[in-house]
Amino acid sequence: MAEIAIEYSTGSRLRSEAETARRLIDVYLGDRADVDSVTLSPSRESVFCVSVEGDRIWCTDPREWIDAMDAVTAVRRRLSEVGGS
Repeated sequence: MAEIAIEYSTGSRLRSEAETARRLIDVYLGDRADVDSVTLSPSRESVFCVSVEGDRIWCTDPREWIDAMDAVTAVRRRLSEVGGS
């Protein structure tokens, strides 16, 4: 089972962006048997990244517009690589 974490630099806008990414990952991938949980992880670093099992698989510049669907695509790709499906 994969644990997915959304790491974001603390700040009002980024928490909202992280919650949006979490909701989209839940909607698009939450029914997969290989997804255990999707959590938010505030960071002191200036980051907006998604990790699967502790490995950062997707990062974007937190000062730019954040496309949460890119995060969903990156997670789906990683799960397919790991699971072979």
